[in-house]
Amino acid sequence: MPDTQQSCAEVEVVEATREEGRAMLDRATREVLNISGDDFLARWDAGEYQNSDDPALTRIAMLIPFAR
Repeated sequence: MPDTQQSCAEVEVVEATREEGRAMLDRATREVLNISGDDFLARWDAGEYQNSDDPALTRIAMLIPFAR
């Protein structure tokens, strides 16, 4: 029977800075929505996307914590 345990490889985690997070959000919003990250955040905070079920919008929203 083969050994089912695998050795743990060492993984290096590098945290994104706030500026890098804002840049990631900005790139995503420009690519998908054709607006800036700042415009997206303002619209998000105003509740404009509250009832959206667009998966692309959900993926962008997951970047918000990196930008704030």
